[in-house]
Amino acid sequence: MVSTDFPCRHRWLWPIALAVTTLFAFGLRSHYVSTAMVDHPIRGDATQYYAYAWNMSNHGTFAKDAPGAASITPDDYRDPGYPLFLAAWMRVLGTGTEWYIAVLLCQALLGALTVGLVTQLSTFWLPLPWAIGAGFLMAAWPHSITINGYLLSETLSGFLCSLGMLLCAQACRREDSRWAFIAGMIFGAAALTNAVLLPFGILLAGLMAWRKLAPRRICGALAVGALLLPAAWTIRNTQIPPTPAGSSSTDRLRETVVKGSWPTFYAAYVAANKGDPGARATLHAIDGEYELLRTSPVVGAKAMLRRLGSHPLQSTVWYMFEKPFLLWDWSIRIGQGDIYVYPTIDSPFQTNVVLRIWASLCRGLNLVLMVFAMGGIFFISRTRWLWKAVPSRADRAAAVAAASLVVFVTLVYSALQAEPRYSIAFRSFEVLLAFTSLCGAAALSRERQVANDQSDSETVHARDSLVEPQNDSNSI
Repeated sequence: MVSTDFPCRHRWLWPIALAVTTLFAFGLRSHYVSTAMVDHPIRGDATQYYAYAWNMSNHGTFAKDAPGAASITPDDYRDPGYPLFLAAWMRVLGTGTEWYIAVLLCQALLGALTVGLVTQLSTFWLPLPWAIGAGFLMAAWPHSITINGYLLSETLSGFLCSLGMLLCAQACRREDSRWAFIAGMIFGAAALTNAVLLPFGILLAGLMAWRKLAPRRICGALAVGALLLPAAWTIRNTQIPPTPAGSSSTDRLRETVVKGSWPTFYAAYVAANKGDPGARATLHAIDGEYELLRTSPVVGAKAMLRRLGSHPLQSTVWYMFEKPFLLWDWSIRIGQGDIYVYPTIDSPFQTNVVLRIWASLCRGLNLVLMVFAMGGIFFISRTRWLWKAVPSRADRAAAVAAASLVVFVTLVYSALQAEPRYSIAFRSFEVLLAFTSLCGAAALSRERQVANDQSDSETVHARDSLVEPQNDSNSI
């Protein structure tokens, strides 16, 4: 379906196109983080990330206790990847303005590199014009730009996922287990940045082995690499003292499961911040169900299932349809709203006319993008179409891996807590699948047109063959 082989005089075209796409992405992101001002940037989740980073930088301890606290108690409530990223810059620049600017610019760079990596990945199965088009849309998608301005983990986890995917595809193409092991390590690092991804590397290795998309030694190396870092972190967690109530990763998982099971949670959260007493009562009920699940898991699980079972149709629709839609929806629910997590001043998407129009256009296209991404999953899952369009087994493995990531995060977040902010790390893959759908539809349309032309030609030929030649008696 795709070939990156150019005549010698044109070999520079793709590297230049990739470089331009990546530089375009960096230009947009660096301009945004240099212009937009976040009101009190260390708030919400960022407060804990900052505390973890400060304690790691100053005490060598992974703990969410406030900076300067009398005692520091190690815990495992948050994932260590992003705090380690922040702590590395703290060791170099301290905790002042220079540190904050450096983190944002580094995130802008990582966001741009994510675009470049996924664009390069797309060439494994997409023709180059489609790959370039997908790359420019990834570069300019508003969510993927604004997220770089916050001290949140989505930018780093998205970069690690993209890097792991490309290395995995290269490992399959080269049939090199060392590359597969490194790709697995990157997936492990992504899992330590976002725990939702913990089983992904292992499941991907199993899927590729089952579908025979890669040699078993490649799949084994990928699985081992994906296990290594999370296993080391698990061993560390077994060595720390018992954490206070509500300070463990298990407690965080329970809290997420409970909140994600209430269809009214997001509306109640917004209304409660405006002083609505009914909304506060709803949040109080949610907190009570979480406490019951934490203190008595069996009793709490039964209570939650009983509540869901009292409205079976609503619960089914919520989990199967509304939550997947919510994950890939436009407006961020737990935050400022629209494309902003925290209140943001002087955003280029507010002050620049062109970017304001572009954001409005993207908002209108968001549902279309979602539908076409589902179509991309359909095309990739159609084995006969994939085998015909992408003859190389390694290239098919790359396409299946990208589709699997989107399906995986959709299923997991739908089971836990769905929120548009959580999908930002994977928006580039959504765009990639949408362009796969468009490319597949165009290919099928061409095939039908060729088939129709051949059918018409055969019909004309058959009709002409039935016409008897006329003998002209006057002819000589």
